[in-house]
Amino acid sequence: MALCSFAIFCAALAHAGFLSPTEFPKTIDDLSFIERMAFKSADYDAIVESVYDKDGNCVSGCAYVMPKWEDQLAADERWNSLVHEELIEEHGYTENEDGSLTPPLVEEPEISIATFPTLYSSATVQSPVATPNPNFQNCAVKDATFENRGIPYRSPLGHVACITSPYGPREMNNKHFHGGIDLRATTGTPVYAPANGVVEWVVLNSYDCGKGVQIKHSDGYATRFCHFSAVSVQQGEKLSAGCLIGRVGATGHGVTGPHLHYAVLKNGKSVNPYPDYIEREHKLCGQR
Repeated sequence: MALCSFAIFCAALAHAGFLSPTEFPKTIDDLSFIERMAFKSADYDAIVESVYDKDGNCVSGCAYVMPKWEDQLAADERWNSLVHEELIEEHGYTENEDGSLTPPLVEEPEISIATFPTLYSSATVQSPVATPNPNFQNCAVKDATFENRGIPYRSPLGHVACITSPYGPREMNNKHFHGGIDLRATTGTPVYAPANGVVEWVVLNSYDCGKGVQIKHSDGYATRFCHFSAVSVQQGEKLSAGCLIGRVGATGHGVTGPHLHYAVLKNGKSVNPYPDYIEREHKLCGQR
């Protein structure tokens, strides 16, 4: 009965418009619990990694239904295996002897333009445009070596850089699951769209991400970039592969030096960017 009453109460609030952001500026700290959950579930707060305590229980950055550490690792292994096979079977990738993939030498169709949901504005997320811009933008600076592809296939830095922190589990004070890779680069290094797409959101001072961008590509793929010193795109803009989207920096909580946090997502779930989505020549810093 109490749950039913709560649902009716929430529905009434939603109908009255109380759960929708109506005034700007508005930051994550100004949101109600319900708004905050909706915000995080849509990935707009750009969680960089999930954290588990010594007993393997998730304490932050995880799904609402908290997984155990072992569940996270097993689910991630299954998911990456499925996506790896899909690249071979549906996108024509070739599997190499070391298990890495080589993308086909054909163009993939560019992403179609779609309207994205309204986002919270100002200090947390850049104010949205009314409709996506149908023109290629921000390509006054462009790396012309990027091929016209629909899903990411190479480093967004435009060159091979060593990986300072790989994807997956890592031990610190607690167990952490890193949802992307960190690429070494100096402050101001340009970052490019790794495939054709549309800018899904831009965060300007996310707690974890600092300044960052997420791009929506074709076939359910998206790429996420964090810790920028400067952002060069706006939400809703259509980009071709190689367009400048921002520059490397050290923004965000706990960042000790400039680098690029780069994540690849498939249907909203992170996948390992290396080696299927960047050049095989990438190595952990210190390795040859």
